[in-house]
Amino acid sequence: MSLLATRLSRPRGGALLLATVLAVLGFVPEASAGSRFEFDAPVNMALDRSYVFYSPSRIRRAGEAEPSGLVFEAQVAPNLFFPQLHVGEVAPGLGEYIFSAVLTPHIRLRMLAQESSPVIPPSFMPKLTLQAARLWTPRGEGEGAPTSFGLALVNVVVGHYSNGQAGCFYANQSRGESGCVPTEGALPLNELSGDFSTNFLRVEGHARYLTHIDVRRRSAWGFGASAFIERNTSLAFGGITSEMREVYGDGHFGLGAAVEHFWFEHRFRAEGHLSRPYGESPRQPWTLSLEAAALPRWGAGFGGFVRYVRGQDYYNVLFLQRVSLVQVGLIFELGPGLRAQEGLTSQFLNPQ
Repeated sequence: MSLLATRLSRPRGGALLLATVLAVLGFVPEASAGSRFEFDAPVNMALDRSYVFYSPSRIRRAGEAEPSGLVFEAQVAPNLFFPQLHVGEVAPGLGEYIFSAVLTPHIRLRMLAQESSPVIPPSFMPKLTLQAARLWTPRGEGEGAPTSFGLALVNVVVGHYSNGQAGCFYANQSRGESGCVPTEGALPLNELSGDFSTNFLRVEGHARYLTHIDVRRRSAWGFGASAFIERNTSLAFGGITSEMREVYGDGHFGLGAAVEHFWFEHRFRAEGHLSRPYGESPRQPWTLSLEAAALPRWGAGFGGFVRYVRGQDYYNVLFLQRVSLVQVGLIFELGPGLRAQEGLTSQFLNPQ
């Protein structure tokens, strides 16, 4: 959180053209609304985070005699913004509209406590996120510094998810000159070197409400909810195969809730998520994820977190494994970077 005194710049030609098109399509209230591109400090909302952590829980893979301990696990997910378009202004009865396009070269790595400490087949999840958000203050706030804000946004994500392996999908298959034999595989999966690859389309909805804003203490409380649905597709290179779709499913859906407290620009957050696949056989359980994080202002984006995951293993081809994981480590997440017009505050939550 930071205090803002940034005015809207004069609309550039490209921004004004895009604002006009969006207004015609009904996304913004008026084509004449002020607009600008943000190049230096884009608003960061509902995007992936980076983690590195340890877990005392053991990792099981079909094909190994015993579960293995974990040396570390990491999620590397830098968010690379294209110029971000802002339309309108944050004022009682009005709203600012924010349009983003973000590339995320998302990678997950696990190092197991085995001989030579191998990094098992990683998860590669590059994605493009198109985001539309609206930020507003309630009508009853008056002309002074607002004490509450609302934020709603939609993410449309197009991505690829694979592990870079060339082994056969099922453990009873072997690679021959003409492909995997036998042609019809059977469980268990080849969790040591089996190929895992799919393309997906994901739609997310997020809502956040920030209240009890105290400018002097630079503090506030934030509450949020989210939901998503994801669909796997066989279209394009690396799309899901029919044999993988049968057991992995047509996609996933889920929902989440979060509460966050800002205090002298330090951030404290607790959140929970439930998700489940659909269209898979055998049927898989719900997955529960609970996380608490503390990000001090002096950490410049770094903080500490603890998380509990129960349900499906989320690590590529291990999706049939049931897990109960406790994870503790470092998180990296830039602040929201939200800007408001001169005379207002930007004491906002990070809506993820």
